[in-house]
Amino acid sequence: MLKFWSDRKKPEGESENLSGKVNEDGEKTPSPKDSDLPSEALAKVLRILGRHSFDVDQVETETIEKEFEQWAMHVLVGSPVSDAPEESGENTAPRRDWATLNQFVNSHRQKEESYVTQSLHDLREVLWMFTHTIGRAITEDQETDRQMAHHLQILEGAASAPSATEMRQALLTTVEGIHNLVKDRNQRQQARVRQLGTKLQEVEAELGNARKQMALDPLTQLYNRAALDTQLERLAGLSVLSGSSATLFMVDIDHFKQINDTYGHRAGDTVLRQLADRIVGAFPSRTDFVARYGGEELAVVIKGGGDDLIHRLGERLLSVVRAQPFEHEGTSIPLTVSVGASELISGEEPSSWVERADRALYQAKATGRNRLCEGTMPSGSSGSV
Repeated sequence: MLKFWSDRKKPEGESENLSGKVNEDGEKTPSPKDSDLPSEALAKVLRILGRHSFDVDQVETETIEKEFEQWAMHVLVGSPVSDAPEESGENTAPRRDWATLNQFVNSHRQKEESYVTQSLHDLREVLWMFTHTIGRAITEDQETDRQMAHHLQILEGAASAPSATEMRQALLTTVEGIHNLVKDRNQRQQARVRQLGTKLQEVEAELGNARKQMALDPLTQLYNRAALDTQLERLAGLSVLSGSSATLFMVDIDHFKQINDTYGHRAGDTVLRQLADRIVGAFPSRTDFVARYGGEELAVVIKGGGDDLIHRLGERLLSVVRAQPFEHEGTSIPLTVSVGASELISGEEPSSWVERADRALYQAKATGRNRLCEGTMPSGSSGSV
């Protein structure tokens, strides 16, 4: 029986060779050694784990993916995964550190499990707090409305009081009662906002993770205008409850049309890409948000505010542009930018926030370019001018 299978006639068109089979085009397709298959499969699994990882324990996805790639190469060719010197020698075969690889994967999965478990716990806490706070607010406001209606009935009855003295007394009592009710309601609302704000500040860092799903501008690889609008909406909404501040910088290249006319549009694209890279390098924090607003105009959103922070970071932005000329195909292109900044006001609409930064940007251009101007606060708001 065994001899029958080994001696059977090959189907027409099929040939046998040591290196593999012959395909329809007559080309040899090498078949990997059986001993290599487990290593290649394991390396593929490691790369998949790295490609689909997420930030854990303040370690960003890029770093995690790089670590998994190092281990994949270690499995394939025995390359080192640390700065330790690689063993050398004519008869020294690559050695795989399976024990450390096992520890690495196990440790990483434990961190992911802990992160997901904690994130779900935090989400449940926030939902519970919102539900509890809103429930209490409805109950307390219903009681306030009931008492308000009672005072209004007293006020209505005062209109038919037999004497002016009794009418005046009823009116004063009613006004005082309504004033106290309104005061108590305002104090409760402020307390709720503070309570929710404290919890939201803990969750606010998740904005950095959510940004990864936002769309990118194809030229600069910055976030695009739609992603910027979404981020501004989120920050404006959070500021009402958490009290957190944020600042928007609008950045516009000075005389960009002249650059295109002199060096060509390809040079203009190169300048935009290099400018984007410099700004991203100048704002490396996970909470910093850099986007292309449109044309030659970029935007940077940071957490925090105040004159000192705005001036310091605005000057940093100007400095990274002034540091050295931009390069395109061996040609140096001198470049400056104008910057307008505005700090978010709690309760302000994102459109108003952007408009103030835009006005500051146009002021910077009108007063000589290559400078920073800070937007004025709307009338009735406290802040810097």
